[in-house]
Amino acid sequence: MSGSRERVLKAFAHEEPDRTPLFEIFCEFHPIYWDICGRNAATDAVQYWDALAEGIAWEELVDMQAQAVFAIHKFFQVDLVRAGGNRGRDLPRPEKTGTKTWRLEGLDYVYNEKTHLVNPVVPVSYTHRQSEERVRRMIERWEPKPFVPPGEESLYILRRVKEMAAAEGLDWLYMAEIGAGTGAAFYPPFMLMWIAAEPQLFRRWLEIQQAGCFPQTEYLISLGHDVVAMGGDVSCDKGPFISPRHYHEFLLPVIQEHVALIERNGALAVYTSDGNHHAIKDDFFFNSGIAGYKEVDQAAGMTWPWLIENGVDTQVCIMGNTDARYSLCLGTPEEVKREVRQSLDYGRQSPGGHILHNSHSVHEDVRVENYYAVIEAYREYFGLEPLAR
Repeated sequence: MSGSRERVLKAFAHEEPDRTPLFEIFCEFHPIYWDICGRNAATDAVQYWDALAEGIAWEELVDMQAQAVFAIHKFFQVDLVRAGGNRGRDLPRPEKTGTKTWRLEGLDYVYNEKTHLVNPVVPVSYTHRQSEERVRRMIERWEPKPFVPPGEESLYILRRVKEMAAAEGLDWLYMAEIGAGTGAAFYPPFMLMWIAAEPQLFRRWLEIQQAGCFPQTEYLISLGHDVVAMGGDVSCDKGPFISPRHYHEFLLPVIQEHVALIERNGALAVYTSDGNHHAIKDDFFFNSGIAGYKEVDQAAGMTWPWLIENGVDTQVCIMGNTDARYSLCLGTPEEVKREVRQSLDYGRQSPGGHILHNSHSVHEDVRVENYYAVIEAYREYFGLEPLAR
C-alpha cells in the first residue's frame, strides 16, 4: 500500500498509483469543520470576530487554527495539503457593535446566516479599491531590494500542521500557492487598459511582481512545499479576460519563467485558474510547461471529454473535476456520488495522472452532506472502509 507522498508523486509522474490521490481546500469557517473540530474561534466566524474584539492572544488563536487545519485533513485522509499562511501578531481588533455585528477600520461588518461568513454591510469591490494614480507612483518609484523572508510567525500554521502530521506518521505532501502577477481576473480596469494602451507600463508592473514573488516561491519550496500552485485566474466562463494574443505576449513568458523556477528548485508547478481556457489551450496547457492543472472548471466547459479530446490528459495531471459550482451546491448526495465515480473512471484511464479535487474548494455554498458524498463515493470506489462520523 502506497503512502500519500508516493501516491501523489506517481500521479504527477504519469504512473498508476494504488489509488487516485485525494486533495481538497477547506475554506475557513465552513460548517464542515463543526462536525470534526466543534465550533470555536478557529472554525466559527462569529466566535472568531468576537475573540478578536475581546483581545484573544495571537498564540492561542493561531494554534487553534492549526489544530483545525490538521484535524480536517486527517479526518478526510487527504494526500496533499495546502495549509497556507496566517496573520502575524498585528491581528485586526474590531469593535463589537451588536449580537452579530462589528466595526473595523471605519467599515461595518455583519454575520451572514446563509454563508456563515462575516462581510462588510456595504460590499467593497476588490479592483475598485485600487487607485490608478497610486499604482503608477509605485511603479515609477520602485527600486529592486534584496528579498527578506516573511517572519516565522506568518507560517506558524504550516509548521505546526507538519509537526502534528509527522508525529502521527502522515507523509502528506504540501502545496504552496503563489502567483506572479499573471492572474488577469484580478486586474483593475485601468490595468486592462494599460495592456493595450501602455504596454511598457504593464510590463514594468509584471517585472515588479516577479521580483517579489519569484524569491518568495523559492523560499516556500525551501520550507518543504513539493507542489506550487501558481498562475492565477485568467479566464471566465466565456474565455480569457485578455485576448489570446496578449496572453501569449505578456503572461505566457512570466508563467514559463515561474514554472522553470519551480522545477529548478525541485517542486512541481500546478496552474491554478477557473474559467474556460479553450482559446488559449496551447499556451495554457502545453507551452507553459506545467505539471498539473487545478480548479478544473467543468461548468465553464473544462470537462473531462474536452480535456481528453484535446490531449490535455496525456501530458498534464488533472486535479479535479467535481463541480463545486452546481453539483456540490445544488445537487443531491447521490448525484454528487455519481459524478465522483465518473471522474474517477476518467482519471484512471488518463495517462497524465489524476488527483481528485473539487473544481475549486469546499466554499461557503457547498453543502456539507454533498462533500461527505464525495468522500463516500471515493472510498466506495476503492474499497475503503467508510469514515466514522
